[in-house]
Formats: sequence, structure tokens, C-alpha cells
Amino acid sequence: MKRAMIDPKICRNCDICQVEINCPQKAVIREEAADKPWIDFYHCRGCMKCKSFCKNNAIIEEIKPCDGKFAKSW
Repeated sequence: MKRAMIDPKICRNCDICQVEINCPQKAVIREEAADKPWIDFYHCRGCMKCKSFCKNNAIIEEIKPCDGKFAKSW
């Protein structure tokens, strides 16, 4: 299973975050305008389309193998 993550060290907290605007699942969240965005794993489907939207290359692909027990290890 793969999911997208935003690397806070690389993210520049753009005023208009293209990842937040263009995520088809609306999985990118910002609590306040000054906060860096983060990805809600409950909404993220792992399509990785967000990677193409981030001009700073702050999106990381995280892969976790399925353990066969349907355990949520995120």
C-alpha cells in the first residue's frame, strides 16, 4: 500500500498550495493558513497525482507492505 506524505523540511508553505487545490480526494489539509499542509491518510488513496502538482518536490511516496491481517500500521 502506498501513500503520499509531505516532507515538512522541503515544503515551503506556498500561499496557494497546488497540492491542496488539486488533490482529487481532497486529502490535503491545512488547519490555519500559516500552517504547512499535511495529508490525511484516511482520505489519501495513493494515486500520487499530488507529486506532479508540487513545484518544490515535497511529496514523498511511502510504501508499507500489507501484513495480511488488515492492520492499519500507518
